[in-house]
Amino acid sequence: MEDLVTVAGDRGDELLDRAYGVGDHALASPPATANRRGAILAMGIILIVIGAIFAVVTLGTVIMAASTSRPLMAFAGLIYGIPTANLLLCGIGSVRIASWARRATIISAAVWLGLVVIILVILAITAGVGGFGMGSGEAAMVGVIMVPAFLLWLALPIVLIVVYTRPSVRATFESHGD
Repeated sequence: MEDLVTVAGDRGDELLDRAYGVGDHALASPPATANRRGAILAMGIILIVIGAIFAVVTLGTVIMAASTSRPLMAFAGLIYGIPTANLLLCGIGSVRIASWARRATIISAAVWLGLVVIILVILAITAGVGGFGMGSGEAAMVGVIMVPAFLLWLALPIVLIVVYTRPSVRATFESHGD
């Protein structure tokens, strides 16, 4: 029976030690992940700056709505107010490396990306069908202005999603905590 337990030159107690003992691989520290605090800080500042720009537009829209007494303008202020609050909260949370900021930014960027894609598709369909009642030169000029703007609005959520879904960014948020 002793021959079945041992393997070519092993003693039974060595085999037991190898099976239940702590090996060198278990004692080694886990590989360190890169600290992405700088990238998170940069993204947070970008979100705050864009949120501040939206805040100025929101404030201007609300002032215009109050002076003209048009309810539609107040609705436009609300439409600007929601992304303003979202951008500012996600930006401030990112700068503080709050644990909720990563998930909130990913979700917001995904919703933002979806909305921009839907708007681009609608604009492409309506511009192709009727061109909004414009001549071809006017439609081309609007396209020259609108396409780069929407590409910018596409680029930012894509960059946010790519940065905030990186394992090293996740590890930075998890290691920092609240």
